Amino acid sequence: MNATVIDEAIDKYVHERMRGGKKTAGARFISYAYLKYGGDEVHEFMEKVGSLSCYYIDYLKVMGNPLKGPELAWFLSMLAVGAVSCYLMNLEEFRFAGMVVFAGTLVHAWSLLCHAAQKWCETGVMIAIYREIQEIVEGEVGEMA
Repeated sequence: MNATVIDEAIDKYVHERMRGGKKTAGARFISYAYLKYGGDEVHEFMEKVGSLSCYYIDYLKVMGNPLKGPELAWFLSMLAVGAVSCYLMNLEEFRFAGMVVFAGTLVHAWSLLCHAAQKWCETGVMIAIYREIQEIVEGEVGEMA
């Protein structure tokens, strides 16, 4: 049993969950597991799905912080450009250029905030979906025992 098949099953659950809801996605996930793997392989499949979804949750918790990726570089460059624009606004001959650059920096700051909020929301939803998968797996493994 390779990780591609397990990842495919998780991906199917995620897409079905987005479309049809928790109950429908859970029923299809369990049906997929029993149709694809029979007997003892279902237990092994469920354990691997549970461990892979746990890995995804840990990964998303680490990478879900928007100030750990390219957003940090974007934020630091905005601070540098904002500081330069403030310096330009203090010079009489470059005041207008400084105001234009500062206005652009404010627009990009708003864009960064919106991007960070969207990333936090998407990460939270995905973590919740992976926790649902873990609950389904725990329930099925508990019934098998």
